[in-house]
Amino acid sequence: MRMNEISGYQESTADPLRAGCFILLAGLYLPTFYRLFSYGWRQSDYSHGPLILLVFLWLIWRNKSLFTLPADDGRQPWFIATLIFGLVLYAFGVISRVMMFEAGSLIPVLLGATGFLYGTAALRLLIFPAAFLIFLVPPPLFFIDFVTSPLKLLVAKAATPLLAIFGYPVSRDGVILFMGDYSIVVGDACSGLRSLVSLMAVGALYAHMQKTSLVKKGILFLSIIPISVAGNILRLVLLCLITYHFGDAAGQGFFHKLSGLFLFIVTLGCLVIVDVILDKGKKSDAPSQG
Repeated sequence: MRMNEISGYQESTADPLRAGCFILLAGLYLPTFYRLFSYGWRQSDYSHGPLILLVFLWLIWRNKSLFTLPADDGRQPWFIATLIFGLVLYAFGVISRVMMFEAGSLIPVLLGATGFLYGTAALRLLIFPAAFLIFLVPPPLFFIDFVTSPLKLLVAKAATPLLAIFGYPVSRDGVILFMGDYSIVVGDACSGLRSLVSLMAVGALYAHMQKTSLVKKGILFLSIIPISVAGNILRLVLLCLITYHFGDAAGQGFFHKLSGLFLFIVTLGCLVIVDVILDKGKKSDAPSQG
C-alpha cells in the first residue's frame, strides 16, 4: 500500500471522528440554547438573538470547506488550552447561572476544538463566525442599566437644542422633554442600546463581506456607533414633532411602532454612504498614471 493511500485512509477514518466531536459539543450546548430561547432572547434588548444564530449557521455553511481540511500539529497546545479554557468557563457559567459566561464560552470552545481537530487553516476561516457569536450573548442586567441611562440622557440632550433651533417651545428635565402641552419621556427603547447592538452586528457582517483592507473594515464597523446614536437622536426629534403637531396618540402609535424599522433603514443607508466615501478617498489617494 502506497503512502498516499495510507494518508487517504487515515483522513477518511478521521473525518467521522472529528464530526462526532462537534456533535458532542453541540449536544453540550443544547441546554444553553434552550435557556437562551426561553429567557435571554425574550429580553427586548436581545430579541435579535435568533437572527444572530441563523447568520452564524449561514457563515459556517459558507465556509464549510474548512471541515475537509487536514489537521496540522503545529500549534496543538494552544488549541487545547483554548478549548479547556472554554469548557471551564462553560462549567463556571452553568454552576453560577451566569448566561454571559455560559453562552460566551461557546466562542473559545469552538475555536479551540476547530484548531485542534482541523488545524490552523480551518481556524482562520472560523475566526469571524465565532467572533460574531458575541452578539448572541445577553449581557448582565447591571451592564444594560449602566449603558442605557447615559445613552438616554445623551439622546435627550442632543434632541433639545435641535428642536429649539427651529423655534419649537422645548425644555428638558433629565430624560423628559416638554413641548407645548406634551411631555415626551425618553424610555429604554429610545436609548438606542437595542438598536446599537443589533446594528453593530449588521455592521460587522457588512464590513466582513467587503473585499477590502482590515483598516477599512474596522472603520466601517466602528462607524456604526456614531451613526446609531445620531439615528436615535433623529428618531426622538421626529417623535417629538409628530407628538407636538398631531397629538400623543399619533406619536405613541404608528410612528413609535415603526421607528425601529426607520432607524434600521437610515443607519444601513448611512453605512453604505460611509463605504462609498471611503472608496472615493482610496481612489483619490491612488497615484495618477501619466
